[in-house]
Amino acid sequence: MVRRLASLFAIVGALAIVPLASGAYPAPFAVQGGTGLLSVDGSVHFVALKLGSDTRISALGSGDYATLSKTVPGAFGIATLTQNGLAGGLFHDGSAFVLQSMGLSTTSRFMVVGTKDLVPRETITLNGVFGYDAVSPDGSKLYLIQHTSTQDIQHYIVRAYDLHAHKLLPGRVADKTQKSWVMQGWAVDRVTTPDGRWAYTLYSNPGGYPFVHALDTVRGVAHCIGVPWRGDQNEPWQMRLALRADGKSLAVDRQTGQAFVAIDTSTWKISYPNGPGA
Repeated sequence: MVRRLASLFAIVGALAIVPLASGAYPAPFAVQGGTGLLSVDGSVHFVALKLGSDTRISALGSGDYATLSKTVPGAFGIATLTQNGLAGGLFHDGSAFVLQSMGLSTTSRFMVVGTKDLVPRETITLNGVFGYDAVSPDGSKLYLIQHTSTQDIQHYIVRAYDLHAHKLLPGRVADKTQKSWVMQGWAVDRVTTPDGRWAYTLYSNPGGYPFVHALDTVRGVAHCIGVPWRGDQNEPWQMRLALRADGKSLAVDRQTGQAFVAIDTSTWKISYPNGPGA
């Protein structure tokens, strides 16, 4: 019934994540259309499409033919983790994925959808400006970014939502040794360990140092590692993260592929494989 739907909305999805200008970027929340979210085995990708005031969820197989589709009430999209449109929300075991309400609002909604039947398992409504961040490997906790307001989305804290107890847990997810750290900036890249436990996100931080946010989705704690930087932060937007040495080292690579810094994931110490400033 539904044929090549994703391509019809690819331009809309792309426009939603294109940087506006240096230092002013749209929020990485959710998009409809585009390439969607790839399944664990790579056989299908899941897309959310606008259908009037509702949302059409489709699993697209080879040739972008829909193998299954469901319509849900409300406007939802695939969660994006970074400004370049990196999709997120898939459970580690591939059994479900998270959709997020579209646009900026003082009320945020999330929908957990099963991958086998596209049937919603749970709909979460929260007061405040929230965005998807990660999910624990066992699927018990959802990690969310809570922004200060619809006018100030650059400042935020990380919160945890218990999917078993169906409630937002009190307090923020942070490293108690870094109580003074202020979370602000824009997500540039994300890499996750193969077991789904650690989610590492590189942030550009206008007016300060870029940093890597290391989130332990099992223990519910985080650590921020500042990356020494001089001058403007246009170049960090081109940098990418890579796990090396079986996850013992996290590399922040330049666009050329050359390593800029390496972070020891057990001590958080920074080293310069090619020398400082290289």
